[in-house]
Amino acid sequence: MRPREWYRAEIRWAVMEDKQGLRSWEDAVYFFLSEDSDSAFQHALQIGWRERDAHEEGRRWVEKRLARIVSLDCLGTDQTEFEVQLGRQRAKERLPFEHEFNPEGAQPVSVF
Repeated sequence: MRPREWYRAEIRWAVMEDKQGLRSWEDAVYFFLSEDSDSAFQHALQIGWRERDAHEEGRRWVEKRLARIVSLDCLGTDQTEFEVQLGRQRAKERLPFEHEFNPEGAQPVSVF
């Protein structure tokens, strides 16, 4: 039996409104174990289909539809941590070069 490897899949859904059409895109990154790239792709598709949604918003019908698997990467077998790049954003405040940050002094918030 081959050891399972870690995979990273970026999945995209289209949020569609019956009167308007495409409203927005939703992207998420999932990490999971799989036997090989073919079964990893199937696993990513299962996740995408599982996370579909449909509901009414007032008089509008809204559906979250699986659009595509954007990327699928094999990360190997011995991963102990993962990085997800969240992009860059322009600074909205001005800080002098001499500014010192204090990451130990602020407690992180929970997103769940």
